[in-house]
Amino acid sequence: MNRVIERRAGGSAGRPVAGLARKGGFGLVGAALLAMLAACGPTGTVIVERDDVKPEPAPLCELPGFDGGRKYVVEAWALPDAAFSVGESLRLQMRSSAPAYMSVFYVSTSCKVTRLLDNHPVRAAEIVDFPITESGLRMTVKPPAGDEAFHFVATRDRLDFLSPGEILGEAAGIANLDLSPAQFHDRLADARSRINPDDWSATTLRTSVVGH
Repeated sequence: MNRVIERRAGGSAGRPVAGLARKGGFGLVGAALLAMLAACGPTGTVIVERDDVKPEPAPLCELPGFDGGRKYVVEAWALPDAAFSVGESLRLQMRSSAPAYMSVFYVSTSCKVTRLLDNHPVRAAEIVDFPITESGLRMTVKPPAGDEAFHFVATRDRLDFLSPGEILGEAAGIANLDLSPAQFHDRLADARSRINPDDWSATTLRTSVVGH
């Protein structure tokens, strides 16, 4: 799912969040390829770009769970339920049974990985809304339809396992990551292996996008 991120009234309305959108270059690449083929083809060959040919759907990525914790528990749930309709506002809640820094990572229906929350301090048993109320952010569900996953990771100390080159753009702790879902899960598992098992906990919330 693609999430449109906006500022509520009182924020920087109308200004895009830096680094959170990438322009596709398929049209230019396709035109250049057609020109090259036309130049190399036999005399009289006409190459026509058809508008009625639909691209093959992108393969769905795997969404493994990232759960567990030895000393405390992390919970997360969606409101009103885990099936979001296109156009609906994203509403999640989370809770840790002990004081912690909470980070949230998101794998979209198009297999893009985003860090949505970076080391947000939470109190024990505090129910925290996401998007964070004071952030002024609103997230709206966009197509394509499909399955997605949110990973909630709570640590006693701040979690820092991403290199600068893996962060494509960042604003208010939200960042597109230059990692495939498989690479992200490997990096997160490696980071967890370096932390005392008593000092982290995590849960995976699986949701879906329904509609066009």
